[in-house]
Amino acid sequence: FFSLDGSLLYCAPQVCIAMAAQVDKTKFVDLLDALCKPDRATRQKAEMLYQQAKQSEPDGLMLGLLAVLGSADVQESLRRQSAVLLRQLVTRGHEKDFAFARITQQHQQEFAAELLRVFEHEASTKVQSKIGDVVSKLADHVCNKDDPRGSLAPGSPSGWPAFLPQLFRMADASSSTSPQSCEAAMRVILEALPTVKGDVVEAKQRLGHLLQA
Repeated sequence: FFSLDGSLLYCAPQVCIAMAAQVDKTKFVDLLDALCKPDRATRQKAEMLYQQAKQSEPDGLMLGLLAVLGSADVQESLRRQSAVLLRQLVTRGHEKDFAFARITQQHQQEFAAELLRVFEHEASTKVQSKIGDVVSKLADHVCNKDDPRGSLAPGSPSGWPAFLPQLFRMADASSSTSPQSCEAAMRVILEALPTVKGDVVEAKQRLGHLLQA
């Protein structure tokens, strides 16, 4: 997968998230910026590279976009655009865009863990809301007990063991220092409820406490 200037954007699937952030973030920022340009030729070239990456380098694309999403030094509009694209890439039902299902199991684990970390620590209300959209869509896939093939923890009662514990902790107004994060976490829980309702029922006492807080 090559960047707009022709240099290599992503080198190997085994590259970890930290390295992706250090090496590739600027190139992904350039790609996102080009996708938003009014110039048609520039935008079309960027779209072609993006579509190629979805098919041939889904690991690199998803880790690179996540690196941008978690970077406070990147322009907020580009970070929101990164979240919009990631939401598409983790959404079931759109096989052409559903890149998450094609990345390695290791990268699925890394992506999910980093996504939760970024969601919790995001300072911008607008960006955190967009990250929440990605989190809830990913939960729809990995926590779907009717089709457990997407589970991040095969054989476990929960397809994403870290998901509800973190969201409950963030939404707990009695211990959270951020009303923004409380609201964002509750919104994600409610959006994911049709998929994770069985897990939520098991934790209904704690959820009831949150709703009363």
